[in-house]
Amino acid sequence: MTKTISKVMALLLLVWPTLTGLQLPTRGPLPDMRPESAPPVMESQAEDQAEKPQAVPTPQQKPAPPTEDEAKPDQEEPKPEEAPEEDGPSKRDEPAGNQDGSKTRGSPKADDPAKDEADQQPPSDPPPQQEDPKALAACLAELKAIGAAFDQEPAIDDETGCGIAAPITLSRILPDVALEPAATIRCETALQLARMSRDMLKPAADAAFPDKPKLTAIRQASGYICRNRNSAENGKISEHAHGNAIDIAGFRFGDAEEPVMIAKQDDGSPQAAFQRAINAIACLYFTTVLSPGSDATHQDHMHLDVITRKSGFRYCR
Repeated sequence: MTKTISKVMALLLLVWPTLTGLQLPTRGPLPDMRPESAPPVMESQAEDQAEKPQAVPTPQQKPAPPTEDEAKPDQEEPKPEEAPEEDGPSKRDEPAGNQDGSKTRGSPKADDPAKDEADQQPPSDPPPQQEDPKALAACLAELKAIGAAFDQEPAIDDETGCGIAAPITLSRILPDVALEPAATIRCETALQLARMSRDMLKPAADAAFPDKPKLTAIRQASGYICRNRNSAENGKISEHAHGNAIDIAGFRFGDAEEPVMIAKQDDGSPQAAFQRAINAIACLYFTTVLSPGSDATHQDHMHLDVITRKSGFRYCR
């Protein structure tokens, strides 16, 4: 019995691959490749390698040290209170001396650099403003066309910085509006006053004082005069000294006088309204307007001038 079972099992082992379709692989698994090994290093070679310095990576090239100009920090912008004045030269533009070795007025002495600046004499004032012939001819022609009455005068130059190259004496601003008293000024100053009176001042006066007679005169307090600003003993020369300025003290309507006044904002009178209108109107024609009450020296008159400023700037106060 045992032999019979053994035979049957042997027969099954023989025919089992045929019955199941299984076949043995034709090729067995391949062995892993043996890793390559570095050739053995002889002891002498190892000593040689130990004595050789190891290669050091080249560091990145350091930037070149900055030059003296690059090492200096950027200069700070001047503070507003340190900036040069709008209509005057900066201190760095003032020459330190003349070629002959003489000192220029306003520059510190070489042997006393610590001397207080207030003790130095102010720089000399510029000569009288020269007139462009074509511009002057056009100004005089327009002034005549408006109806102003004036006389052309010889040049004024007192060699102290005061003077007018081509002065005129204006006696009548418009055919029906006089200037009292007559004033010696530049043509440009007279022309702006005439334009303002014709275009703005007369209509404003008619609106403010409909019951008064028409405007017949403008009363001036100062035309050309050789003096410093605000009549100070020291400081910059006034625009009056160049004929660029005129001070207005009042107006005449028939026989009635209407002085300029300090116009408070809460004052609703026709006089105050008229004054506020003049304050605004004037700055359309003049580059500097100091209204009554603008400072201690302008309480009872208006200062008007035609000084040339940078970028068309106007000072209206």
